[in-house]
Amino acid sequence: MYIKKISDNILASLLALIVAIMFTQVVFRYTFNNSLSWSEEIAKFLFIWITFIGAALCFRDYMHLGVDFLLEKVSGKHRSFLLIFNTFLTTAFNGAMIVIGFIWVHDVSGTLSPAVGLPLNIVFYAAFPCSALLSFIYGLERLQSEFKKNNQNKIVK
Repeated sequence: MYIKKISDNILASLLALIVAIMFTQVVFRYTFNNSLSWSEEIAKFLFIWITFIGAALCFRDYMHLGVDFLLEKVSGKHRSFLLIFNTFLTTAFNGAMIVIGFIWVHDVSGTLSPAVGLPLNIVFYAAFPCSALLSFIYGLERLQSEFKKNNQNKIVK
């Protein structure tokens, strides 16, 4: 999975960038008595991207909170159906969030961030539909895996 490595590397790079920016801010503040005006804003935007990409990676790794009471009560064919149905609904929801999110990003264009002057629709609002896109891709991969596992179980029986 090529996209898995890319998303993991992006997440690690964003975290390293936040650490570097905040370290630089501390050095400038205490060594040169001069605070960087842009560091807090950039760190905030990077943290938002880390949060949304991290949410997609939690979905990929089955780490999101969920209610599995019903899933644990059923077994066999019904359990497989519930897993596929749940994944389908989550993937469809993420598909809708991609469309709605990019419409939202387009609608809020023109607003600039106060300290740096970057377009907020790209550095702030675009994290939402990009995270939904990543979750959508992982949902499709999960559906493909569940269908493949389901078909192999039918062949074995």
